[in-house]
Amino acid sequence: MAVNTIGFLLIGGLHHILHLIPPAAELSKREDLSVKIFVLTTEELDYCRRVMTGLVAGEYSIETLSLSSLVPKGSPKLSALWANRQILRRLDALVVAERTSTILRKLPGKLPLLIHIPHGAGDGPLGFDKRIRHFDHVIAAGQKDLTRMTEQGLISTSTRGHLSGYIKPFAVRHLSPKKPVFFANEKPVVLYNPHSKIELTSWTKIGTEVIKLFRDWPQFNFIFAPHTKLFLQASTSDRDSLASTFKAENILIDLGSARSTDMSYTRAADIYLGDVSSQVYEYLSGGPKPCVFLNAHGVNWRENPDYAHWHFGQVVSDVAGVIEALENAEQTLSDYREIQEQRVEMALGRSHWNPIKRAADIIHDLVRVN
Repeated sequence: MAVNTIGFLLIGGLHHILHLIPPAAELSKREDLSVKIFVLTTEELDYCRRVMTGLVAGEYSIETLSLSSLVPKGSPKLSALWANRQILRRLDALVVAERTSTILRKLPGKLPLLIHIPHGAGDGPLGFDKRIRHFDHVIAAGQKDLTRMTEQGLISTSTRGHLSGYIKPFAVRHLSPKKPVFFANEKPVVLYNPHSKIELTSWTKIGTEVIKLFRDWPQFNFIFAPHTKLFLQASTSDRDSLASTFKAENILIDLGSARSTDMSYTRAADIYLGDVSSQVYEYLSGGPKPCVFLNAHGVNWRENPDYAHWHFGQVVSDVAGVIEALENAEQTLSDYREIQEQRVEMALGRSHWNPIKRAADIIHDLVRVN
């Protein structure tokens, strides 16, 4: 029996693992395939092993990649790709969640089939990077992204698109069926989840005011769990200062642990407070719930597809507006329920789909005919 080797490359961080690794677990159970996982850090290696074990994987190998001394230390993705290019070339298919890997197209020699599973299903422009057109195949969660990629010329006859459903929430609920609980009371839990990009995030404009509001307004529990890259370069003293300044029984601050990536907080939250993070779709993957969005940059958003999710709840521009919006969040949910249900299905796929199996079947079929 001919055996095809499929590589799953993780060079983008912990937050990519639950998008990419579940199909690897499914494919590792198939006798005509060999699954290899490549990571950059020991933390990623341990996390991948936990996910593979939790999803009852079959045979697979996992390897921590070396880095090249010829590439600047500030570019670990490029360094890993260059140092391990020969290893990657020997694969039959390479599955990735980021787009830096498309630089392999510029290197001479044979390449494996390049397959992209985007790490998120949000509306922002970052999800529609021009480099997507350099993949052989893209496995999108829902029709929303596939349509937009096609309209922007990222999906064509040379780069083919496929639909799997949204892998991460399906995997998380299998790995951890119970809803996480972080507070020993019945108060509503608000999750504040600002983006990391300076030109998009509400954090730099009004973030500390938002946290202060909840420190002084204890009728809500409050989780501050921003995108993991927002505080990636912050010093230990800055992190400690933030935690100590806003220490309170009703406040939980997490600047980038695994819980920030495994849906612990989006599942625990009763109300979502954010700006443009794709995590709003993960928050709504279990059904309609109240949302409040911060328009800290004065964006003209209503007809802008990058802000399509802002139609899911109230949009406010300052902290004073946050108070009123949160107090009315449950009562106003009925105004947004129908659009949430319709657009979340377009973004994440049908509720009865098994996204892990669908993605695995797509990859399996592609390597067999390639």
